[in-house]
Amino acid sequence: MKKERDEKKEREARLLKRQQLKILSQSLVARRNLGEYMGNEDDTVNGLLRFYYACKGYTNLKTFKEWKEAGYTVRKGEKALLIWGMPITSKAEKQRIEELKKQGREEEAKEDFFPLCYLFAESQVHNCLLYTSPSPRDSERSRMP
Repeated sequence: MKKERDEKKEREARLLKRQQLKILSQSLVARRNLGEYMGNEDDTVNGLLRFYYACKGYTNLKTFKEWKEAGYTVRKGEKALLIWGMPITSKAEKQRIEELKKQGREEEAKEDFFPLCYLFAESQVHNCLLYTSPSPRDSERSRMP
């Protein structure tokens, strides 16, 4: 029973984050349409979000996995920055879209689900592959001169 409550809280937290990202995205698009973000090369919603984060000092955004593969770890307590992920379409959704297309209602069939993508900036990570000098015992064990 407790596990169900935790899942419910996690779902509510995800929905809240989605709603906050949706509001931020809409405000950035509206500001772009007013001409405030004319210097941004990437005119997509995610491009606007990255530009927004860069203005706040968050540069070189990567996923947790990408930082880990590069030899970095995310500092404890850091919060991820959100952008929209690649759209996902479930099997049931694909079937619904096919049925709508057969009925000639293609404009209703364009309902994509964009998941959240969690990114961390360069200022939120530290290098875990720092070079440490070998101890004298290491040179004794080594066969190298």
